[in-house]
Amino acid sequence: MGFFPFINMVSIIIPTYNEKQNITLLIEKLVKLKFNKEIIIIDDNSPDKTAEEIKKKFKNNLQVRLFVRKNERGLGTAILYGINNSKSNIIISMDADFNHPPELIPELVKNIKNYDFIVASRFTKGGGMEDKFRYFFTYLFNLFLKYFLSFPTMDNMSGFYAVRRNKLLNLPLKIIYQGYGEYHLRLVWYTKKNGFRIKEIPVYYQKRKYGESKSTLFKMFFQYIFTAFGLFFGLE
Repeated sequence: MGFFPFINMVSIIIPTYNEKQNITLLIEKLVKLKFNKEIIIIDDNSPDKTAEEIKKKFKNNLQVRLFVRKNERGLGTAILYGINNSKSNIIISMDADFNHPPELIPELVKNIKNYDFIVASRFTKGGGMEDKFRYFFTYLFNLFLKYFLSFPTMDNMSGFYAVRRNKLLNLPLKIIYQGYGEYHLRLVWYTKKNGFRIKEIPVYYQKRKYGESKSTLFKMFFQYIFTAFGLFFGLE
């Protein structure tokens, strides 16, 4: 497999909704990574014709696999759809908006050799965010999650990670992969509960290149706090 002889292939899963400008640039960068991979795009029938743009630019590239969901929407279920259609034992999930730098993927893959779950973390040494207000607010919330509610990592809302498929399939995936970004709280909670070997590596989030964010900080905060307490008290 080139740089990673201990792995046959990696599945990179990217959900999209109205990411026409970002996703083609991202795929171009991913295709250049020098290891065997499949790039799985799950598009929720974007009105901006994201799927059509991918088909036009990558129709002859066998590394790129596009799925369009016409009757369902949602970040969590889109990622699960990608997992269910993936072929490799190493799964990477990332966003389409360049918050998650594709250049970090080789580090995620390299570290999975000795771990089950690698999280790209904004809050370990070397990590950070271009949006300083969001960084500070999210950092404080993650301190609360880790030291008061016993969550396993310093970045429990990352959404950028590598995981071993054979370990992941032992988790209650339909419970985990629902809703929006709060799915990652469930993911880290259940990986800890099931004894996964977890490691965080630093990542720096830049602001999105094109388009508008689908997330609202304070709305997400209430979703996350509800989910976090539900997990802590055994209600999820």
